[in-house]
Amino acid sequence: MAEVSTPGLSTQDVLALIASTSATSFVSTTPMTINDLLTNYPAQASRAGQYARISNLFNGASAVAATGVDEIVRCRFDATQGVYRWVPQREAYNMTLAATSGTASLLPLITPPTIRFTGTLTGALTITPSAVNAYIGQRFTVIQNSTLGLFVTTITGLIGSNLTLLGGATQDLEYTANGWVKGNP
Repeated sequence: MAEVSTPGLSTQDVLALIASTSATSFVSTTPMTINDLLTNYPAQASRAGQYARISNLFNGASAVAATGVDEIVRCRFDATQGVYRWVPQREAYNMTLAATSGTASLLPLITPPTIRFTGTLTGALTITPSAVNAYIGQRFTVIQNSTLGLFVTTITGLIGSNLTLLGGATQDLEYTANGWVKGNP
């Protein structure tokens, strides 16, 4: 089970923001899942500046809305790419994920920006950030514990080359107009 923490605004702060914002500024007056938002209220010019209350933002692999974060997102125009995007109003979240091998996708609006992988690797672990719903300047921080066993963790899908993480390594990734790139370690 993944653990999600939310430093910064509390749930009460989020509710206060909702109460202080005109109901017409919201695409819906009730909370919705991120999938409902993206399906029923795609980011577009008519929604620029509007907000949505998401009940399961950054819920990782879980499909249960209660495991995510109650959060506000806002529709904004990304002038660099010429598209509208839903963007979280705060981004200081982290998640601990036990992964011993296989693949992990970093999904914007689904995966918290900071992921701490735990557990001893019993096989190779490949991590790939997705460009779907990503916005310029979005970041992921990947933290690999110090118990890699005989295997490696590789980050793929980056402009340039793949990255191999050593035990205890931290790596920032940033989304640019061209795609995901290695940020500062």
